[in-house]
Amino acid sequence: MFTIRHLLILLLFPSVHTTAEENPATPVDERSEQASDFFSLIVLPDTQGYADTRHMETQKHWPDIGDQRACFFKQTAWIKTNKEKMNISMTIHVGDITQTEYDEEWQIADTAFRTIDNHVPYILCSGNHDMGYSRKTRKTSHSRSSHFSSYFPPSRFTKNPLYHSHFGQQKNLHFRKEGEIENYFLFLKAGGMKFLVLTLEFKPRDETLAWANKVISGHSDCRTIVVTHSYLTSKQGQRSTSDHYPVKGNSGRTIWEKFVSQHKNIFLVLSGHALENRLTSRGKHGNVVHQIQADYWYFDLPKIKAGSGFLRILTFRPAKNTIEVQTYSPVLDEFLVRPKSKFSLDYSMSGQVK
Repeated sequence: MFTIRHLLILLLFPSVHTTAEENPATPVDERSEQASDFFSLIVLPDTQGYADTRHMETQKHWPDIGDQRACFFKQTAWIKTNKEKMNISMTIHVGDITQTEYDEEWQIADTAFRTIDNHVPYILCSGNHDMGYSRKTRKTSHSRSSHFSSYFPPSRFTKNPLYHSHFGQQKNLHFRKEGEIENYFLFLKAGGMKFLVLTLEFKPRDETLAWANKVISGHSDCRTIVVTHSYLTSKQGQRSTSDHYPVKGNSGRTIWEKFVSQHKNIFLVLSGHALENRLTSRGKHGNVVHQIQADYWYFDLPKIKAGSGFLRILTFRPAKNTIEVQTYSPVLDEFLVRPKSKFSLDYSMSGQVK
């Protein structure tokens, strides 16, 4: 039913709506659908500001917003609450978990994810803000040194029964380096299909891409999702090239050339770092690869400046061969419905990987 509240939202915020008619995947429990008809992946974009308390980088830009850790906690609490209703199969963080990667910030991230540790499987990605922070320059990625693996060691997942189905018999082979979480992969079975979700470090090095190529080649029967923090730019349909970060590694363009485009079973690349963007390309085998980016920290609408808790909902509908993408904030209980925030992707989910 269209209410006065809906009318006020339309008048005050024309790009933000919450009507059920325009967001058909949202109130799943109000529809006649069965959970077997669909499944969802939740993408958590850059949470850097939600974890920022020690150095107050956020306050430098937005001095009136205060401590935002509650946004992070509300996101993971919402994921836990909606696991059954939305048939959430996995949560994917696309990097910049912290702002300056100090212990206090990792502790906030740790608290947020403990909410779903035993309820919803998740995979994490390292961003430029999660490594090599310099107190002197107040900039990130001066090195690959990080507390990431101290707070999220591989054992946090390998010893958790929730992840038994997401690992093969040799769990250690899922991680590029023993004891490190920056590069690893999980299996996922959903909708009658077998997926492989692989996460790569910020600006992955050549040796990392060589490892990733080997992993994907060894699992050619798995529909593959690649997660890496910096891949597209803020300009529509463009992959990144050069940047100002001191660490050496591959850009979005060379990640595509050396890795993503080489495998017929890669169909989706998820990234953060630089606003919303998307690109659909064909790999060398003629396969369609959707590349979508979401970062709601530095944004272009006053309504959501400094974050406000927006995340992505990817709803896979095998019977329709579509992936519906929505952008929602558990903090505001509102959706973004402009074309770059709400759209559908064509993806064949019948038969074997071709």
